[in-house]
Amino acid sequence: MSLLHKIGCRFLLAIAIFSLGATMVNAQNIKGKVIDAETGEPLIGATIILKDTKFFTLVNLDGTYSFKNIPPGKYDVKVTQSGYEKSKQKDVEITAGQTVKNIDFQLKTKTEALAGVYVKSLGNPESDNTNRKIEKNSDVVQNNLSEKAIQLMPDVTVANAMQRISGVTVERTSSGEGRYAIIRGMDQRYNNTLVNGIKIPSPDDKFRYVPMDIFPSDLLERLEVIKTLTPAMEGDAIGGTMNLVMKNAPDKFKLNINAAGGYNTLFNDRAFLSFDKNAVQQKDPSQINGNNYTATDKDFSRSNLDLKKLNNPINAQLGLTAGNRFFNKKLGVVLGISYQNSFRGSNTDFFHPNAQPTVAPQDNYPAFDDIYIRRYSTQQKRTGINNKLDYVINRNNKISLYNLYLNMDEYQSRYTVDSSLAIQRTGPGSGNVAIYNRSRYQNQSIYNSTLQGEHILSKLVTLKWNAVYSLAKQNVPDQAEYEVDHAVSMDAGTGKSTETPGYVNGMDRIWRRNSDKDLAAYLNLIITPVIAKRVVEISTGGLARHKDRDNYYNAYKLGPKNSGQQVFTNIYDAQYSFNTTEAGKGLPINPNTYTSKEDVLAGYVQAKFMLSKRLQVLGGVRIENTKQKFETVMPETFDGRYGTISYTDVLPSVHFKYTIDKKQNLRLSYYKALSRPGFFEVLPYRIAGEFYQEGGNPYLKHTTADNIDFRYEYFPNGADQFLIGGFYKKLHNPIEISILRFGIGQQILQPNNFGDAANYGIEAVATKFFGKFGINANYTFTKSTITTTKNYYYRDNTTGDIATKSVSQSRPLQGQANHTGNISLLYKNDRIGLDVQAALVYTGERIVQVSPYFGLDYWQSPYTQFDFSFEKKIGKQFAFYGKLNNLLNSINQVVIKQPNYLRTGNNQLPEQKYDDKIIVQRENYNQAYLFGIRFKMR
Repeated sequence: MSLLHKIGCRFLLAIAIFSLGATMVNAQNIKGKVIDAETGEPLIGATIILKDTKFFTLVNLDGTYSFKNIPPGKYDVKVTQSGYEKSKQKDVEITAGQTVKNIDFQLKTKTEALAGVYVKSLGNPESDNTNRKIEKNSDVVQNNLSEKAIQLMPDVTVANAMQRISGVTVERTSSGEGRYAIIRGMDQRYNNTLVNGIKIPSPDDKFRYVPMDIFPSDLLERLEVIKTLTPAMEGDAIGGTMNLVMKNAPDKFKLNINAAGGYNTLFNDRAFLSFDKNAVQQKDPSQINGNNYTATDKDFSRSNLDLKKLNNPINAQLGLTAGNRFFNKKLGVVLGISYQNSFRGSNTDFFHPNAQPTVAPQDNYPAFDDIYIRRYSTQQKRTGINNKLDYVINRNNKISLYNLYLNMDEYQSRYTVDSSLAIQRTGPGSGNVAIYNRSRYQNQSIYNSTLQGEHILSKLVTLKWNAVYSLAKQNVPDQAEYEVDHAVSMDAGTGKSTETPGYVNGMDRIWRRNSDKDLAAYLNLIITPVIAKRVVEISTGGLARHKDRDNYYNAYKLGPKNSGQQVFTNIYDAQYSFNTTEAGKGLPINPNTYTSKEDVLAGYVQAKFMLSKRLQVLGGVRIENTKQKFETVMPETFDGRYGTISYTDVLPSVHFKYTIDKKQNLRLSYYKALSRPGFFEVLPYRIAGEFYQEGGNPYLKHTTADNIDFRYEYFPNGADQFLIGGFYKKLHNPIEISILRFGIGQQILQPNNFGDAANYGIEAVATKFFGKFGINANYTFTKSTITTTKNYYYRDNTTGDIATKSVSQSRPLQGQANHTGNISLLYKNDRIGLDVQAALVYTGERIVQVSPYFGLDYWQSPYTQFDFSFEKKIGKQFAFYGKLNNLLNSINQVVIKQPNYLRTGNNQLPEQKYDDKIIVQRENYNQAYLFGIRFKMR
């Protein structure tokens, strides 16, 4: 039995004994329930006291409370809760061995009049209860995570928290951290990201979607995943919209501070490899000296390639939130600051495929030319600042200014052992071996400033507006890598291997940077006339957004000086040179350096009304016009030097919401949406990627989709919920990144359109609390189909010649998993201040890379991650918390679904343990632990 298993068993046994003991006492008990008088929702955490005694308790997750083992006698029972009026006390007399039940309370919310401004408490915005109300009352299908839920989860970034939401999976980085969200099996390109309802640009150099790991989770008030669109919402979200609602000013002074430290056990077995960050050159030689300058190896620093061992690096996290209201509560101010410094990594084995398959041992069989053994060491410094000012001018006018700044510095070193399968190889353990050392510094930042106003012009007319400035940037200066080669031979008799000295090979240096600036204006006019004796909410408005984007790319490739066998001693003594004078100038003139402008104009009209007493209808149409133009730095003779793109989309939608009763809804929706290609994707560029050459596609079309949703909702009490529904999406011109062959023995990763595709599935969510215990679970089944033409490489049985033919293949969309699910076991005891959560996430197999050859797509195997978190209050204002990730040490594995003939023979691949599939990649991340102290004053 493992140590983890023993700890888990003892923990569960302790909880069981505690609970059993609490219920077996034959003593005097008082039980009841506390709810909101208007909504009937449980008031979790409300305080119940027996007046003039030491006895008190708190309301459980299901709204119940109980006093156990109290002396016989007469008691005055009273309830208090922030934001609610004081309850009338209830007199209770209890005799020996008696249990008095149904001592229930209904509390009314407070209403305050402040200089003509009426403020009504809506409950705690941080709580699960409030978020269940938002989901229930929403006009669209959505799933939320509350601030409290996020705080108690094992996650510290929004990307990792996203995977806890129904229908959402995450794409992971080389260090195992979530980065991009996949909603309902739709690749990240089909989703958009909002902050407080406003779209933000991405710092990514190729795509529009935002890396979600740049957001520290402790800045959020709630996280919304919106799965259907109304005409008033931006239309580029076929999969869904992620809306990050940042913290607002509280109704009274609030101060939260947290500090934590932790460790990744991956570095128990090996050291973290770091490099001199100050040696990274921010500008390349051509930027410093001009495009005609011929560089030498002296122009490139070496310290950033001298990888140093760092033992036992410590992760750190700091956070602060402060807020209050001033001037008779008219002015609200909130400031949130978050800082994270984390050390992560992975041990990765990757088997690099050849440019085309082979015909042995069978037709169209994958061939491999290299085995990469890689060790990633990644340090991330993540900073977030959230600030909001809101001023209530009077009961009809409100204005606010919101600012968000996010910054992430990522320092990554990569040590690679590359064993060639084609050169001088006579069997396992022999052949040419190359050692690569790479350092990369990447900076990403997002700044958003939004000025917004809300004005009630009359009883029938409301005006809302937003003026937005956003800037997203990325800088990857001086990505550096060098290669050292040596040959290994193995004696078949003794099994001993010998190797030659290491010889200096090439050195690559790459500079990249990009920025994306948005200027946008939103205007919404809401009119509520009475038509046919019914109030109809008519909304109209639109947006205008101007985007400026620029991109810079330059690369230098050096070889060993004199092209001789130069023995490698260290990176400082290695001598390099350029093969030609032109090579010494780098690539300052290339299509990867460009500017792009985009204008989006959108207008909409929608109406919302009650068709009957229980049936709400919301429908309308949105029109979006997109105009884009780009210009590269290439000469006039270059085909594709500049270009323009323009298209207009009409996006209708209609939503039906039938209220069965106060706790149940039925929803049916249709909406049309679009997805625009990334700016980089439509350029005629070529760059060196992680494993392949990467290129753009000037003929790429944007994607549109018709979407249908149905959902049944039941919100019985408090945070409890049961949701089940289905969805169907018909995609036109879906975009996927696929590998295309060009030239002789070369491959390129390129975005392409693939006709039409269908995506459909069902979702189920269930949350139930039993006193202090709770369970939260969700499951999504997704099925998608796309049919494309692929190559089939074969030997003609008649002629014996090797040929290629085209065949059709139906497969799922890239990134879509048939089965995904979450289950969390919860324990919450407010009296002793203990919250515990054990959370498991499951993602089924999915295609992560599309091959141009039939049946050779890369599939990520099913992945299960088990995490654990807890928080224990210490006194009234302090708490000790812990977050334990990947306790099962799950391995990320990628396979090709073909019979495995590579377990033996000269070209055998390591790590092979299946007969029906070939392992092509394995990533090991190990466990990570974080423990901290939280302080709250409110």
